Amino acid sequence: MIITSCQNIKMEQKFDWSATLSAPKEYPVQVYRGEIIAKDYSQSLSSFGDIDYGWGEEGGTVVIGPDLKNIPDSLEIAWHSFVDQKNFEGKWALPKEELIKLFNEGIINKITNKKVTYNKFVVGLAPNGLVVVWLSSVRGQIEIAHFKAKEVFVNVETISEENKPIFSKKYNDVVLSELNEEHNTFERIKKNEYPKIDVYEGYRIKYLWKPLVELSENKMLINFVIHTYNGEIEIESSNKKEKLNINYEERGVLKYFAFGWIDKDQNKEVSCWVEKFDEDELFNAYKKFNTMEEINFIVQVIDKSKISIKLKSISQEIEIKKFKVTIE
Repeated sequence: MIITSCQNIKMEQKFDWSATLSAPKEYPVQVYRGEIIAKDYSQSLSSFGDIDYGWGEEGGTVVIGPDLKNIPDSLEIAWHSFVDQKNFEGKWALPKEELIKLFNEGIINKITNKKVTYNKFVVGLAPNGLVVVWLSSVRGQIEIAHFKAKEVFVNVETISEENKPIFSKKYNDVVLSELNEEHNTFERIKKNEYPKIDVYEGYRIKYLWKPLVELSENKMLINFVIHTYNGEIEIESSNKKEKLNINYEERGVLKYFAFGWIDKDQNKEVSCWVEKFDEDELFNAYKKFNTMEEINFIVQVIDKSKISIKLKSISQEIEIKKFKVTIE
């Protein structure tokens, strides 16, 4: 008789997660085959319809399946790009051990001192077959992998009936006509300006920087939200008793910045939103710095409706002039 023991068998950790899709607003796509695969579970990625929520912005949420699942170890996906009329596909391994570590570490909420863990994979599809995978939670979003899909020819006869309309001229014309109203798609395609093949790969370049909010006396920074062009998000809050400090980190170029402070004199909280930067101005400014030198993105609050912005390192400083600010 052979007796085996289960005592030395290590059970794999399971977590609550789901997956969704993302694509640039000016570059709509639709997935016709795809899934994110774990040892005990796989979630389909082919039932989300047209994807154009914005780069890094997540689409619909899947609520079916078990609550707790193994961490996924691979991604397989195939999609149709409406703008350039191309199809891409690929299958890749995901960094499973790194993902398990991230799920276990989570993010510490400085107000409650409790851990908030990640719970969603966001799969981004960009021009030229770029695939970026982010890990998301209510406290932020980070890139955990990126891949390059290959362009493929699709024999529509082999496609499922529910997905065949994706490839019809009628359906594509409708999608592009709607897109043209906002993004002047047809004219840009004629001029070979669209899609911008390398722009989303360029978004992935990071610099060693931090936002530095300059407030007048008796005002204290208590929270901030950072959205960067590479699709990553940081959300942080203090306990409102101590000033919130922000560290230098390797971050993508800033796309959106919101922050709040306490006005101790008037005993009230004030919020500020900075958005709609001129993309060319901002990227050209960042490019003038070395990617590894410490850069301050300085936001000086001048009065109730006005701020100034500049990028500053030991070697130089550059004023940022084009943006929209709201303070209330």
